[in-house]
This record gives sequence, structure tokens and C-alpha cells, in this order.
Amino acid sequence: MPETLPQPATLLVKLHGQGSQHIELTIETLTIGRKADNTLVIEDPAVSGHHARIVKVQAVFFLEDLMSTNGTAINGKPVTRHQLRDADVITIGQHRLVFQENVTASTAAPAPFVDLDRTTVLKGTDRTPDGPTLTATVLVVAGKTDRLEYPLTKQVNVIGSQDGAAIRLTGWFAPKSAATIARRGQTYSISPSRGVKSLLVNGVNVVGQQDLKDEDQIEVAGVTLTFSVRSGAKNTSR
Repeated sequence: MPETLPQPATLLVKLHGQGSQHIELTIETLTIGRKADNTLVIEDPAVSGHHARIVKVQAVFFLEDLMSTNGTAINGKPVTRHQLRDADVITIGQHRLVFQENVTASTAAPAPFVDLDRTTVLKGTDRTPDGPTLTATVLVVAGKTDRLEYPLTKQVNVIGSQDGAAIRLTGWFAPKSAATIARRGQTYSISPSRGVKSLLVNGVNVVGQQDLKDEDQIEVAGVTLTFSVRSGAKNTSR
């Protein structure tokens, strides 16, 4: 009886506005980003130069965000490091990467071979959404920050003291990451970072993730913030 060899894990790459392709994860580290020295290059201004990487440790795969500007999400939740499991959906900008573990030859969909010894380049598409545009800001009511008002221009906005945080905390004991405000289509949601004891929205403790509405009051890490969102029609040139 012939021996059945295990199939390597694969990454199903679904580029926004285009088709999809499979990449076999046969190397220990796969880097993702906009710069040409990455294994998987995504030519999209929403993708950082070195955005994220997938690392294989023995038989386990981990996704690591490389302090990217717009962040990386797993199954809709922003992450910095995450152990990948079968069918996990990685979101980078408007692009989706589906992790598939030990896909067998009988169940795998036919896909073109991608040689990881060569760089794979994917080109992004126009990211301008249809319909009215949203403009969201956070106003500082109390607490130590480096500004009094912050426009939320990123898909994932970190509240914390770390470099690159969208809402920068300046207190002596401010955590590097206290919470994250993420945009998904036409909605914004907030979730606490790991280790943060309390995140309140309108006085109610947030467990997991909560959608935000205009004028919601946020309390976290010694600061009080007011979330504001406005909708307006897109400008069109004559």
C-alpha cells in the first residue's frame, strides 16, 4: 500500500478586485509587504513596506505584524502575533489571505504553482469606496496625550504610547497598546489590547469587540475620549 505523504500548508491569496492563487508554505519565513525584498509583494499604498510575516516553528505557523501602519487582522480582529489555524483569514488592507493547513490532494482546488524562491508581486486596485465617505475623529476629553484631536485615517488605529500609535498616550505608565479602533467597511469598532484591565464605552466595560457610534465616550488607560463620525458625499471633479 503506498504511503500517503502529508501536503504542505498553503496560503490562498485573494487580492481585492482580482482573482486568487495558492502559495505553498515550504519555507520557514514568508514576508509580506510593499517593498521588493519581500517574498510576497503587494503593490498597494495601504500595505506597509514590511507589513507582516508568517514564520514556521517546527510544525506550527505564526503570523507576526511588523509594526505596520494599518495593522493586520485575523478573522476580523487586529493582532500583533497569532498562531495560525486552518481556515484563519488574514486581512491586510482590502486583501485576504486564507491559511490552509495540510490540504490534501483530493480536496485542494486546482491552483497554479507559485515558486517561493522567486518574489510574487501582486498589484493593488483603486481603494476608493463607493457611496458617502466617512470621516472619524477622536477628541480628548481628559488624560495625557500629545494632541487634543486625532483623525482616524488608518484601517487599524492603535491607542497607546508606542511609536506609530494613531492616538498617542504620553503618561509615565501608559501602555504601549491600550486599545484598537478598527474600520470595517462603513463601521468602526473598538477592542482592548491584551493585558488591559479596563476599557469602557459609555461607562460599560468592553469584552472582546464593540461597534462605535457617534458621540460614544471611551475610557481607557487614564484617558477619556469622544468618538465622532461624519458622513458626506464624495467630491467629484467637473
